[in-house]
Amino acid sequence: MKQPVVVAGAGVIGLTVACKLQESGRYSVVVVAENAPGELPTGEKQSTKWASPWAGAHWRAWASNQDTTLQEMEIKTYRAMMSIAANVSEAGIHVAQGIDLFEELPEEKPWYISMVNDGVELPVESLPENVMYGVQYSTLLIDVPKYLNYLSTRFKSLGGTVVKKHIDHILDATQYADFEQNTMVIVNCTGLGSHTLGGVCDQAMYPSRGQTLLVKAPDAKRTITRLGKQFGYIIPRGNDTVIIGGTTDKNQWKCEPNALITDTIISRALNLEPSLLPVDARVLDKDAQVQALKKNIISVNVGLRPMRDGGVRLESESMRTAENGKVVVVHCYGHGGFGYQSSLAYADKVYDL
Repeated sequence: MKQPVVVAGAGVIGLTVACKLQESGRYSVVVVAENAPGELPTGEKQSTKWASPWAGAHWRAWASNQDTTLQEMEIKTYRAMMSIAANVSEAGIHVAQGIDLFEELPEEKPWYISMVNDGVELPVESLPENVMYGVQYSTLLIDVPKYLNYLSTRFKSLGGTVVKKHIDHILDATQYADFEQNTMVIVNCTGLGSHTLGGVCDQAMYPSRGQTLLVKAPDAKRTITRLGKQFGYIIPRGNDTVIIGGTTDKNQWKCEPNALITDTIISRALNLEPSLLPVDARVLDKDAQVQALKKNIISVNVGLRPMRDGGVRLESESMRTAENGKVVVVHCYGHGGFGYQSSLAYADKVYDL
């Protein structure tokens, strides 16, 4: 008999973990989440507190040269996603050129440049103004809505079940599976929800507000990130639309878009990639270019990244229900802005636990 498991949370981490467990043949998995991929009523948007649908997303290393644990998670996921890009067209993952620009000269070469495909340092003379260092490599673009739907569809095709319900306490998840005589097992992938979720209430969790724009820009093919005071990024989705951003506002819970931030995002993005505009608009003066790109805005987005002091919480603990039943809770949350690019490796870690 398969071991029942309830996964709490249906973001990229929760769905990836659910797929991993379900496909093993050892587990019968139910995902319980207030928010999950699927069609919404006309005029409604996904919750800003559900981080996954608001991501860019692309693979760009988050780990420092000293953080070997996260390095392992990122490079393992990079390689797995390269295989998905080559073999699973419906997943919405594409290979593209990635460029990282650093306003300050790193003390040492970024760890990932020797591990990714086609990694090279950029010549100094090719760098934009006030940029001290740059690298170029083959990376991955993730069409977020398409990838989340792919994960959800794949999970269900494997026999998994998704239940859209809000839970107030982590142990509430036990009611969504028939554990019978089995040990009750819950995997907590609730992200920022773990800040207030009963039985968890992790005060190390905090939001990092991110504002981005989805624009129509069929000529933009590269993903570019500038690190420093003029922080910004461009992430094509492979369907003629591009995410440009963005902000990293620590401990900011407000989810309303800011018009001034929108103007700043557009200005910085155009400095990074003129091909966001059609050829005939690239000769306009800067103000006219900003107005031209504004006309191509599809949506202004705000999401809250699930940051955590101390990094990802990956561990198991034992709890007891009110009836004194034993519950094993495996925690996997706090992935901040690197959920997609580390998701497959973290799912493996959860499986091992």
